[in-house]
Amino acid sequence: MFNDEKIPFVKPIRTRHQAIQPDESRTALKRKISLDDEADCCSKTKRPVFRASHDSELDDKALWTICSEYDSLHDWKSLAKYLTLSNQDIMLIEHKYDDLLECFYQMLIRWRLRRPENCNLSFLLNVINQKFGKSICLDKKKDAQLYFKLISKKKSIDNIRLNEKVMWNASDFMCENWKSIGRFLGLKETTLIQIEAKHLPIDGLRECCYQMLLTWSQQYSYEAFVKDLSIKLIEMNFKYYAKKLLEIF
Repeated sequence: MFNDEKIPFVKPIRTRHQAIQPDESRTALKRKISLDDEADCCSKTKRPVFRASHDSELDDKALWTICSEYDSLHDWKSLAKYLTLSNQDIMLIEHKYDDLLECFYQMLIRWRLRRPENCNLSFLLNVINQKFGKSICLDKKKDAQLYFKLISKKKSIDNIRLNEKVMWNASDFMCENWKSIGRFLGLKETTLIQIEAKHLPIDGLRECCYQMLLTWSQQYSYEAFVKDLSIKLIEMNFKYYAKKLLEIF
């Protein structure tokens, strides 16, 4: 019924897991790691992160305000050297920009990129005050509000928002200083450069000014009111623009 042939013996194949399993006799005893030890060895050392307070934040607006309030713009080279900018940096800025105010501002922009460890408002104001004897007041809001009340002549414009028509009319007399106004309003330098590259060659200064105001009203919608813009213009010493803006109403 059954064949008498012998079935050949087949050696059992060890699985991969069994093949890499070490011999128990050769396995050394491992130290038991407690939960505290495991937490210590697995934890990563975190680098301290410097977070400047809002008062000490040195953004584009703060830099431009300092430049606007600095009365001796010819000192920008001396200040640049004190802030450890190289002669090559100074030559590049001087070659690219003709206006002293723009040279001063671009110098501070370059310093902020090169020396981020000292990039705070208090440090820069102390340098300007102690080394150059200049005192800069950045808070002019109270005086601007008083002047606004004087020129507004009790016009009820507190809740009037800036619309496209008002911004287009305002851009007619503000276009020559549109970039300065944009910096003071808090727009980033990259945003202003994009507006200039896109609209200046074809549409001119007025369109640049209009696009700047439009961008600002979208990014800072809570400030896009006629009263707020007028006060900011007064703070920038553009009182004439503030008067012209109120004459629209």
